[in-house]
Amino acid sequence: MSTTCPEPAGRPRRGWAPFALALLLTVGAFAPGAAPAAVAERPAPSTAAPDRLRVPPLWMPLAGAVVRGFDARAGPYGPGHRGIDVAGSVGQVVRAPAAGTVVFAGPVAGTTWVSIRAAPGVVVTVGPLLDEEAPEGRVRARAPVGRVAPGHGPGPVGGAARLHLSLRVDGEYVDPLAYLVDRPRPRLAPLPAPGGLPGA
Repeated sequence: MSTTCPEPAGRPRRGWAPFALALLLTVGAFAPGAAPAAVAERPAPSTAAPDRLRVPPLWMPLAGAVVRGFDARAGPYGPGHRGIDVAGSVGQVVRAPAAGTVVFAGPVAGTTWVSIRAAPGVVVTVGPLLDEEAPEGRVRARAPVGRVAPGHGPGPVGGAARLHLSLRVDGEYVDPLAYLVDRPRPRLAPLPAPGGLPGA
């Protein structure tokens, strides 16, 4: 009677065979004349890096602080914030975040919005705008496209308002902050006393 225990069925065996198989599959995938199926089985590359190359540098549409950031939605129809809000004042000039072609300019819920195709599959949108006449055709980066209108976010206080900026890549909303070249940078403020704020 044998005194050795049988090896469990689910436990992989050690040896050179799995290594040799992996090596053959790797070499076969890159060999000239390899079957198309070998290439198709490889995982698709991530689209994060190409998007960075496709999206041109974006400019802030107006000088102001970012008062609300991007909040990715929970599913296609879930809640979220599909862009960023920039503080401004009613009537302040709004400039094109990038050069491109105006693909939409018109009313949405009673206010004007402008969408610019800055590259293939890349669309930036700003609004709401006061102007009844929106630009058409090709626009330059930082060219005026309208004036800030009230109605987005909290109600205006003393003429204050918000401008919404969104970015879509192949129909998907992404955070435009990562592509802004002139966004406000955070600065450290001096504290009145060493060690933190009084009473903290």
